[in-house]
Amino acid sequence: MKSLKVTALILGLSVIAFFATSVSGQDFPTKSIKLIVPYGPGGAHDLFARGVQVPMGKALGTTVIVEDMPGGSTKVGSMEMLNAKPDGYTLLYMGDVAWIGYYYSKTYDFKQWERATPIGCTVLAPYAFIQIRADAPYKTWPELVDYAKKNPGKLTCSGPGAGGMMELIFTQITQQAGIKCRFVPFAGASPAQTALLGGHVDFQLCNVSEAIAMMRAGKTKGIAITTDKRYELVPDVPSFKELNLGEGIWMQFSIWGPANMPSSIVDKLAKAIEIAVKDPDFGKLVKDKLVNTPEFRPGSVVKAEVEKFDKTWGPKLAEAYK
Repeated sequence: MKSLKVTALILGLSVIAFFATSVSGQDFPTKSIKLIVPYGPGGAHDLFARGVQVPMGKALGTTVIVEDMPGGSTKVGSMEMLNAKPDGYTLLYMGDVAWIGYYYSKTYDFKQWERATPIGCTVLAPYAFIQIRADAPYKTWPELVDYAKKNPGKLTCSGPGAGGMMELIFTQITQQAGIKCRFVPFAGASPAQTALLGGHVDFQLCNVSEAIAMMRAGKTKGIAITTDKRYELVPDVPSFKELNLGEGIWMQFSIWGPANMPSSIVDKLAKAIEIAVKDPDFGKLVKDKLVNTPEFRPGSVVKAEVEKFDKTWGPKLAEAYK
């Protein structure tokens, strides 16, 4: 009788272990995966997410569906992911510096990245890029500064979101240059660029990937980029450090999931992301078409970089937007 009870106990534990293993990701994935972009279509986040979705889905043997979900300084999309089940089927594609919206959006009461699971980086990009119209009366940053000093308060700059990093960078560089300009926020990079092309603003802060198409078409010109030295993919554009506008600022475009995801699921997703980043078509999109650097980084490195950025820029953001 005792032997039967022991046998039954062992069998019961085996069944529990089987189902626990299954739930933790042994059969993952069994359905499509939603990859949320917390911005509108047309920006860098949307372009990169759509570039990674096919090779990532192929590596996982399923379909990855990109869903743009803008609003609330990334809160709408972020909360959709954070509140989802930690089963790997709801993920977020996020430029990690954008998490710092915590400081200026006033819509969060917690640091979002501390409640999410970093899975893997897909792209490294200089955070900001300044472009002007090709027919502007100034052709370089020093010339723009000179024009602004002769026309105080006349120049305007477009960028994504009110009170974000782009606006903080705008404030930093205009103060550094000793000029008075006005920042005009838009819902995303695409409408901000439309405003530039239409002559409604005079220069734009964006990601280089969001500017490259118009630059190659000869409609805009890059005049500065947030790197410590010239970026090899746009060697004609001076770096922020070269122009005495500050140190380099980089962004990881990474994929995140809810807290408490099983390690087996995280590992499968990370491996698929790594495979996708090495895909020739993705590399061509990122490097040749969008002028950023495809690079895989595991979740541990992604998290460390976010924490480093928070330590460096968090106090500045907190002071600027208190």
